[in-house]
Amino acid sequence: MTVSKLETVDQDEQESAIGEKRFLAERHPTIEDLVEALADKQVVATWLVRFYTAIHELNRRLLRQEAMLRRVSPVRIQEDDLEQLESMIRESRSILQLKDDFDGMGSTHYTEEVWQRAARFVRLQWGEHFRVFGEPMPLPEIEPGPRGSIDIYWETPDFDLLVNIPSDPQKEAEFSGDRNGKRKFDGTLDTSLPNRGLVSWLAR
Repeated sequence: MTVSKLETVDQDEQESAIGEKRFLAERHPTIEDLVEALADKQVVATWLVRFYTAIHELNRRLLRQEAMLRRVSPVRIQEDDLEQLESMIRESRSILQLKDDFDGMGSTHYTEEVWQRAARFVRLQWGEHFRVFGEPMPLPEIEPGPRGSIDIYWETPDFDLLVNIPSDPQKEAEFSGDRNGKRKFDGTLDTSLPNRGLVSWLAR
């Protein structure tokens, strides 16, 4: 190999090394680069949009995969599990027998409409839990809540979760949860829909 050819090879290798360093630098930004980028609201907004788009796409793929798995090996609901759910709901109907000021503190009575919404909400989440995880959801307690609302309460050694069904059907339900005192969350939700996040929290 001639000297000129060797020089050409060396130059190519140097350019390749420089290109590789640039590639690594672009793929692995420094702390200073990140701090500078976070100061730019447009950059942060772009990152957030890409992040939520990726999460949405991941969730869509997971749902599609779950649907395929259910078609291959569907899990059947056991009659005993369903009867336990319906028995708990029937027993909670005793709430409707409470009269105004039943607790001596001026509490109002509970309407059929709000109890039906509470029962429907529990059935929806129970069905979603079974659909996603292939097993029954832990059963909650359905109890009297403040100002004519109904509380749905789950309590286990690992977590507790409270969902309050308001007496006003136009309002969303409020919820709060705690897992071993370490993970806490709260917010509102639509009681007419199954809630994937909620049933995931209840998964054993």
